[in-house]
Amino acid sequence: MPIPGMPDGKPAGVRCVQLTDDNRCAIFGRPERPAVCGRLRAEPAMCGTERNHAMAWLARLEAATAIR
Repeated sequence: MPIPGMPDGKPAGVRCVQLTDDNRCAIFGRPERPAVCGRLRAEPAMCGTERNHAMAWLARLEAATAIR
């Protein structure tokens, strides 16, 4: 199921349209939230100490799991 408001998917590095100004998920706990969002479990190694580290980690994860 695509993220509501992003019917073609959410590319790595693109801010999700469902993030609020304080970076919280606007559809958390709602049935339209895609299952993949709930399965992603952030860990300290993923997040690092800055946003750029987390974004690079997520980009590598997306590339590694892309359907080819």
